[in-house]
Amino acid sequence: MESPRLIASLTRIVRDIDFAEDLAQDALVAALEQWPESGIPQNPGAWLMAAAKNRAIDHFRRNARVKQKHEVLGREFEEREMAVPDFDSALDDNIGDDLLRLVFTACHPVLPAEGRIALTLRLLGGLTTTEIARAFLAPEATIAQRIVRSKRTLTEKQVPYEVPRGAELAGRLSSVLEVIYLIFNEGYSATAGDDWMRPALCEEALRLGRIVAELAPREAEVHGLVALMEIQASRSKARVGPRGEPVLLLDQSRAQWDQLLIHRGLAALQRAQGIRTAPGPYVLQAEIAACHARAGTPEETDWRRIVDLYGTLAKVTPSPVVELNRAVAVAMAFGPAAGLELVDALVTERSLQHYHLLPSVRGDLLQKLNRNTEAQAEFERAASMTRNSREVELLLARARACAAKALASN
Repeated sequence: MESPRLIASLTRIVRDIDFAEDLAQDALVAALEQWPESGIPQNPGAWLMAAAKNRAIDHFRRNARVKQKHEVLGREFEEREMAVPDFDSALDDNIGDDLLRLVFTACHPVLPAEGRIALTLRLLGGLTTTEIARAFLAPEATIAQRIVRSKRTLTEKQVPYEVPRGAELAGRLSSVLEVIYLIFNEGYSATAGDDWMRPALCEEALRLGRIVAELAPREAEVHGLVALMEIQASRSKARVGPRGEPVLLLDQSRAQWDQLLIHRGLAALQRAQGIRTAPGPYVLQAEIAACHARAGTPEETDWRRIVDLYGTLAKVTPSPVVELNRAVAVAMAFGPAAGLELVDALVTERSLQHYHLLPSVRGDLLQKLNRNTEAQAEFERAASMTRNSREVELLLARARACAAKALASN
């Protein structure tokens, strides 16, 4: 949790992302060595920052630049409060936010789009290369190469560590928004581990999204992304059962949905719609989320409206994942057979071959059509493709339920 803040602050000081990441890792290793004996300090972030600072000074001393760099480091660290940044105060100081500077630095146009996204997810989201690869539906080796090349390029090109302004800010927003949403998604549905959700990532993405929205108040897509994240985050408590197990959308208690976040999300959506531009992908997804938020029960959901919105989204940003989501909405609006027909058309799509939600959705529709033996196989296949243990448990439980129904029908 402290790693992104640590890297961001160190980058501001040493002006080298790769070196800052090394310093942060050294500090974390020192914590692993010392905290079991000394105990976790009251302010872990300050401890880590101090440890990283000492390693930086040692490095500069070894390189015969101690006087100049020591003065810079000393002044920076003396002036900077060592406490973990407060969420609310960070919102009031958006330009001075180290994390936001790091986002825009990692998203500099000198890098290819895929490199910007991978690097920011690695540095700010704390995601592993494996997790990023799953988010991209790309090979792990490819993502690792992108990250290494991106850090090298930023250093070689001496990219300034700053938030851009004016036309340059507008030109770099799209990749920044994509990065923020991918971070949010990893928190909302963790690709690996023992937890269904990683709330800290959701909170970090929301924080960054709100800051960017104030930096670019006339950009509809910024407010659309904030609206989408606020509304999705409103379901967080309802998405996890008492034992940490996943609870799917249609099974959630809507009384547990956070009405404040829904209100904020709908307000952000209204703000986006007030900017007279053709709706982009985040505004369209926010409108879909709003359909769910406004429905008191699953049956009250305007599924036909959602089908239409996914149709528009597919034209704006064509994607097999969008088509899969549209198939789910079609199944809810017009029946599982109609949805299954669309899903079956995606089975040969190469980019979805290792995407566990494809067999998961197919299993759900087959189960609704009482084709339980086929559904069981799909749920088992989906379980073999995900690395989240909670999701594995859910999918295998659904597979067992299908097996029991198949047995009973025989």
